[in-house]
Order: sequence, then C-alpha cells, then structure tokens
Amino acid sequence: MGAEKIQKDIPDKNESEKKFFSLSESATATTIGAVLLLGIIFSVLTLVYVEHVPEWKSDAEYSHMGDVCEDMAEVKSKIDMMSIILASNPNSPNINSFNPSSSVPQLIMTVPIRMGGGDLPIIGPIKSSGSLAVNKENCTMSVIVVKSPEGSTNYSQLINCGTITYNSQNRYYVDQKFSYQNGALILDQNQISDQEEQSVMMLYPSIRFSKALDTEYDVAKYNVSINAVRVFQKPYVPAEVISSNRGCSLRLIGINYRPLYDSSTAGENLTRLELTIYTKYPDAWKQYFLKAIKDANINPSNDCKIEQGEQDLHTSSGEEKMPFVRLTFPKEKTSTKGLKGLYISETVVKAEPGIGLN
Repeated sequence: MGAEKIQKDIPDKNESEKKFFSLSESATATTIGAVLLLGIIFSVLTLVYVEHVPEWKSDAEYSHMGDVCEDMAEVKSKIDMMSIILASNPNSPNINSFNPSSSVPQLIMTVPIRMGGGDLPIIGPIKSSGSLAVNKENCTMSVIVVKSPEGSTNYSQLINCGTITYNSQNRYYVDQKFSYQNGALILDQNQISDQEEQSVMMLYPSIRFSKALDTEYDVAKYNVSINAVRVFQKPYVPAEVISSNRGCSLRLIGINYRPLYDSSTAGENLTRLELTIYTKYPDAWKQYFLKAIKDANINPSNDCKIEQGEQDLHTSSGEEKMPFVRLTFPKEKTSTKGLKGLYISETVVKAEPGIGLN
C-alpha cells in the first residue's frame, strides 16, 4: 500500500516530456507567426514606399507647381497694375528711372513666392526647393519703324527688358521654369539643353493689334500698341538669385512710365513695323504673335512675315548669340492690310527677392 502511494507521487517522465515539447512547439509557432507578420508589414511598407510614395510625391510637387504658377501670375498682375497707376500719374516721367534710390515717392508692392513644396506628413516630410532670379536671363525688344515718304528718318528703339525667373528643383515631378519677361509669363518644361524647346506663353504681354476706324484707305489699316516692361538692372551688377525650400518674397518697385513714340502726335505716315524679341523662348513668342495677328484678322501668310532664328546681340555679359522672333507688318507694300498708327511706351520696375513671406 505504501509502495503504490510512492509510485503515484513520482511524476510520469513521458508526460513531462510531452508537456515540454508542447510548450516548445507553441513558442515556435508564436515566433514564426510574429516573423511572418513583421514580414507582411515590411512588405506592405516597402510596396507603399516603392510604388505609391513616389506617385504621391509627384502629385504633391505638381500641386506645388500650380501654386508657383499662381505666384508668378500675381507678379505679372502687380506689374500691370503698376503700369496703369504710373501711366495715370503725370509726375511719373519725372522719376529718374536710372536711380531707383531716388527720394521721389515710389510705388511698392510685395508678392510672396512659395519656393518649396511637395512634402507629405510623416511619410515624406522633405520639401522640394526652387530658385528665384532677377535678370539672370536676357530679353531684349527691338522696334524699327519705317516711315513714308521714302527718305524719311526711320524710328528705332532697343529695350533691355530683363527677366524674373523661378526655376524648380523637384525630386519626382518634371522640373519647370516660369519666366516673366516684357509683360509675358512663359512656362518652360525643357530642362535639358540639347533637346528642343518646350515653352508656352501662359499670360500675354501688352502688345495689341487693332483695326483703325478710318475707312478712307483702299486697304484695311491697323493701329499697334506696345507697352514694354523693363526690369531695372544696374550695369555690371550680377543677377540676384535666391535658392530655398521655404517661402520668400519679391519686392516690386514701380519706378517710371514714359511714352516712347506716338505716331499720331508726331503726324507721321508709317510704312512698316519690324518688331523683334530676342529671347530664350522664341517658340512661345512666335505662337503669341500668330495669335495676336489672327485675332485682328490679319493673314499671317499674305499680310505679315514672322521669322525665327539666331543673331549676335550685345548684352550686359558681352556679345551673345540670341534666338529671336521677328514680326514684320505689313509684309509687302501690296498687302491688303497696312499700318496706320503706332504707340510705344515703357514701364520700368525694380524687383528685389528676399527671404520670408512678407
């Protein structure tokens, strides 16, 4: 009886081993499950970062490019407003356009520029960046007016218009450049120098063709109005450039508005107009010239001539071969459309980039 009791009190060795292996298998299964779960989590995260985050970042940078386009459009809008205000101010021509530090009260406006963007909370907090430059690129307008009768002294004017340029430095979306020059806002999406230009004019300059009301002529006569915009630049001063992924501001100072030529007050008869734009974006200007003359019912084949090429031009950095677009109107003396009147004016502004959205 005592021996049987002792035998019952001794644990069964086989049962202990079974219990140990059962616990061991359970722990192993838990570990394997955790590893598999982590593998699934890492696989999902990898898939998100490889497949979806670049697409989300590209969409965010695309949205930021839309914001920058609005900011640069605001630059043009503010300068157009300055032109109207300065033109209505009789004292505007008395302001020395070659001395922006003059004590004469000046018209000042500020435009905030959103330099960087495309960031995503938590998964992509790094922003893209951009650079804002004043007069880094050249833009020059040449106007030549041929008068009648033959032998009259022709009128010519050369204006160094200057530029205000935003250049993006995106990580995922295609880089874009917005250039304000001579009253026009141009978008350039080609950042590779050896490829064909891909520029388009987003907002138009103040160059207008309108049909004259006078009907005493056998051919239809047109008036042309040109308001050039010159971004002031001191000689031999390098371009002002700011690079940042945060906000900055562009301070615009309206310096001067002055009439340059008015055929109606001069009482002169005009034979032909040659308007040339020297620019890095000739395609955009050519498309604008075509639109402007077609809107005025001028035939681009018979009544005017549009040329595109390259020509040596003296710039602030020396002699430079510049692309150009030239509009000649009318094309020939026998054209069915002619030039009656021409008005040319110039708005001078100074642009100062600065850090901070002020």
